[in-house]
This record gives sequence, structure tokens and C-alpha cells, in this order.
Amino acid sequence: MALLLPCMESLGQVGEEDAPRRLLTIVNHLSFYQPELIPLTEGPFVKVPTLLNELSDHFNQLKILSGLDNPAVQNGFGHTPCVGILSGYFNKLHRKNRISIDQAVADEIGASTRFKSLVFQAGENLDFSQISWDKHGLPVHQIDSPRKIFNQLFQVDEDERTQQQILAEDRSILDAVLAQASSMEKRLNVTDRIKLDEYLTSVREVEQSVRRRAYWAERSKPRVDYKLDDFSRKSVDDYVGTLLDLAVLALQTDSTRSVTVQIPFWEGFKEPEISGNYHDLSHHGQKPEKIKKLLVLEHAILKRISRSLSMMKERTSGNGTLFDQTTTLLTASMGSANSHNFDNLPALVFDSRLRTPGHWQMQDVPMSNLYLGLLQLFAPEQEFFGESTGAFEVLA
Repeated sequence: MALLLPCMESLGQVGEEDAPRRLLTIVNHLSFYQPELIPLTEGPFVKVPTLLNELSDHFNQLKILSGLDNPAVQNGFGHTPCVGILSGYFNKLHRKNRISIDQAVADEIGASTRFKSLVFQAGENLDFSQISWDKHGLPVHQIDSPRKIFNQLFQVDEDERTQQQILAEDRSILDAVLAQASSMEKRLNVTDRIKLDEYLTSVREVEQSVRRRAYWAERSKPRVDYKLDDFSRKSVDDYVGTLLDLAVLALQTDSTRSVTVQIPFWEGFKEPEISGNYHDLSHHGQKPEKIKKLLVLEHAILKRISRSLSMMKERTSGNGTLFDQTTTLLTASMGSANSHNFDNLPALVFDSRLRTPGHWQMQDVPMSNLYLGLLQLFAPEQEFFGESTGAFEVLA
């Protein structure tokens, strides 16, 4: 049984400069009521709206960008364009960029962990709530069950022997496919060789995935002092909080270095103060009584996020804290759920290395400029992402 131990200087383990970088991405599907989140003025946080004040413990490590656009996520009905929030594109058949930013980063930093990335969501995975896409434009599985997440991260697999057999069979099939493909290559013309090369590239990716699973299947999962308490899926506070706890644990145990948490909408919810339909309240029509109830939910969400950031500051990793090693992005699929618009998007970036925290007002700037800036924190050689026209200097 493996125990998670801290890195120790006297044993010559990794120093702070070698500590792994991590990404936590949080997306609120129904956005936030921006008049109570975004400051009216640019610059340092002085007088802040009530929602933003929930994050006051982290103002020195927070940069807010408002007014960002997703120019290729404008056409569509209802909530369907929300699938493009992290990639910058809605129509996957006509988009230049197939990959979402969380997966682009995961491709750079996920090679040495049990999971390249993990994607959680608080609610049923509906057609329009898929936000994570791999480089082929295929959906990355989004898990909505905290119990399944906990078991995947920390519990011993009951069917380990069956898994080992399946992995062995997968490897033998892949070996046969590669052998057959290599034998026919000399008989193909140039066009067919290109097709074959594309096919073999896909096979090699599957092979790498199988080998990765086989490697980690032989290694014990980390043990954690965490009890998965009972919670209500109808409670925004409970459900979001539990998923965020698991996200922090996944990063802390180095099970993965990229976690995405999406907060879709609940058809029905119940909190101590109110009960009702989150989706309905987000489409408030500027009615004060609806906005008041909506803000109760959004305060609960931001309190939980703030608590998770504080938790990361308290947990050591190497010579620093988990927060020191993690860049956190909080954004929303829409600028306003009330008007179903997909521009004027909010983006909040938390990073202990920020030199000038505060609020930046943007205009006609693609969200992909921020995404490129984030990607360059992990892969400086990258020159574009999606509809980017340049990289936003995140840490400046």
C-alpha cells in the first residue's frame, strides 16, 4: 500500500524550480450576474461588487479580464454554442481548432501522471454541456459522480485481474495491427501511404494509452485522509463543494496535473434559503426577486471556490504550496444566460506569480488570446490557439 509523502530537501528531491505546474479550470455554464462580479473600474481591487468579495482572500493572486469574446461561438440556438467555451469554436466541422485549452495543457504536462487529465461536472451531461475536447475534436469523458471519481482516484480496483487480461489483449491486437500495416506499406502509392500514416498515428496513440494504463495498473493508488460524506445532488453548495474537494485531492496526490470542473444547471435545487430552478433564475428578465435568488446560488458557488483555493494554499507540495504550483482559471460559457450571449465573457485567473493583480477591461479581444497566454505558461513555444491574434501576458 503506497503512502503519499512530501518531498524532502535532505533526500535531494525536486526543488521549487522543478516543481510541476498544474492547471485547474472551472466553468460555470450559466455564467454569473456580472454587475455583482465585475468591478466598474480597471486596476487594483478597491471597491468591489458583492459576488467578487467572496474571493477577497485571493485578491493578491487574482487577475480579472472582462469583455472577452469568442468570435467563432456566435451561431447556434439556446445553449448549444456553450460546447465551444474552452476551444473557441462551436461548429466542430468548420473550426480550425479542435482542442480545448484544458486538454491542450494536459497534452503538455500529463505524461507522467496516472491520468493525463480529469474532467468533472456537477450535473447530467447534456448535449450542450460537453466542453472538453481532445486534439481530434472528440469529447473527453466528463464524470458527474463523486463516488466514481473517488474510486477511480483512491480505491483498489476489485476487477484488477480482469483489467490486466484486457490490457494484455489490447496490446496483442495493437501489435498485430502494426505488423500488418508495416508489411503492406511498400505496396501503397503516395496517397494511400499518407492515409496509412494517419491511421498508424492513431494506432500509436491508442498503444501509448494502453501502455500507460498497464503501467499504472501495477501501481498502488495513493491513500488520503478524506471521507466522502453524503451530499445532495440538488444542493449547489454540497455538489460543487464535493467535486472541488476531489479536484484538489487529485492535484495534491499528483494523480493528474489538469482538472476541469464544470458547473452546469440543475433542473431543481434546494438550499437552506431557497429552492427552485437554477436555469429559470439565470433567465431572470431583470426581475429583482429572481436576481436576488440567483445571487444566493452564485454566492454559494464562489464561497466553495474560495474555500478550495484556500485549501490549496494550506497544502504543501515540494518547497511550496499546491496553490503556488497551480494556475486556476474560472470562466463561464456565456456572458449572460439571461440574454444567451456568447461574448462579454468573464475570466478570472488565480496564480501566485501575478505581478499586477486587478481588473483589465477588454474590448473585441478573443478569449483565445487568454488561452494562448495560459498555454504558453506550460509550453512557451506555442504561437497560436484557436482564434488568437496574440498572447495575453497572464503574469504581467
